Amino acid sequence: MRTLIRFAAALCAAALVSATAQAQQKEVTVWSWFVQSTMEKSIAAFEKAHPDIKVKYTYYNYSPEYITALKAAAASGSLPDVIGLQPGSLTQQYREQLASVNERAAKEWGADWISKLAEVNRRQMLMGNPKGDENFYIIPQESQVICIWYNRKIFEKLGLPAPKTYADLKAAAKALSDGGYIPMFQGAADGWQNENVFLMLANQFAPGITDKAQAGDAKWTAPELVSAMKAWKALFDDGVFQQGALGAHAYPTGAQLFAQGKVGMMALGSWWMQESKFPPPLSEFVQNMEGFDFFYLPPVVDGNPASPPVGGIDIGYGLTRNGEKNEAAWTFLASLTNGEALQEALNDLNDLPAFAGHEPKGDISDHVKQMSARFNADLVKAENQRFAVPAVAEALDNALAGVASGSLEPEAALAAVQAATDKALGK
Repeated sequence: MRTLIRFAAALCAAALVSATAQAQQKEVTVWSWFVQSTMEKSIAAFEKAHPDIKVKYTYYNYSPEYITALKAAAASGSLPDVIGLQPGSLTQQYREQLASVNERAAKEWGADWISKLAEVNRRQMLMGNPKGDENFYIIPQESQVICIWYNRKIFEKLGLPAPKTYADLKAAAKALSDGGYIPMFQGAADGWQNENVFLMLANQFAPGITDKAQAGDAKWTAPELVSAMKAWKALFDDGVFQQGALGAHAYPTGAQLFAQGKVGMMALGSWWMQESKFPPPLSEFVQNMEGFDFFYLPPVVDGNPASPPVGGIDIGYGLTRNGEKNEAAWTFLASLTNGEALQEALNDLNDLPAFAGHEPKGDISDHVKQMSARFNADLVKAENQRFAVPAVAEALDNALAGVASGSLEPEAALAAVQAATDKALGK
């Protein structure tokens, strides 16, 4: 009997200790559109290192679910501790609900922490801030570089080199089409993909001009941007893009066709490397990425340079005013962006690290390692991919769609973008 009593008492004591530990465990709430399976790995690594903290993650599709959820939570004052952000317009939309991370980051990583980020990332972190506001409201987790991916096995089969001139690009597109392949898949129903290609073109004519235009330091109607808009139309007229591109979506349609070996080229980013980590492989081409490589859009005018890398912050995170009251929230945010939780995302090849000094580890092919190293080297010289004001990005999306369809002339389309910019800047 005494043994049973002692055993019962021990069980009660153990239960009490467990309940006390759970009661003392801090909770961090996180919302994002970040891949759930990868985030779960990041959280597991963090919780192993910080057993006193429990992370509760809520995944949303980016549009419209995530955007809608943020708006509703901000209006009711119920934002979670940490939220996923893109630089520029999305960060600025919630700036008043976000805490500056300057002091916390300096304490965590040292006074020179900002120097560990690519220059384009540093600019994007301040994009849209009021004049004189040098606070950071977003910490980048991952970076990206936008390029033209191509299926090198199809190119080898057809005897095609990676295009170095516009004539090469047109010839490759024709050979791909004649061979029964989609030439360059463009999801022209998606504003983001159109913007990316246009930024490639614009930076051929005048590097950095779109940054100047959205800031009011150059005109969208400048000759260089008119030339870029005409070059955009030519990609449709010259058969570089597939027929029916205006009604097509990059995801899931284009990406699936590309992975299945039915597309020759596609404007995507460094994130495409993650396809090699999705089991089972979608096709022979995706496994270890041996069937893929990338190049930058060739010069559309002889004498121009090829498109520079375009990119910057892929995804970052902000500490909300609610999260500012929870010290555990910063602990997780720091790990997610520059610690053990980040490493798990890199191992999944989700994208490039935002902070220098990290690289993917684990079962990764030599080809993918080489591409990742090339992307990281190119990030240093990348031109900005982001927009500070949603109205300007929307106006450019409309202009690109109108010119592509033939319903707008390049000059008139860009004049509308200029009008939207003037309004946004209060001119």
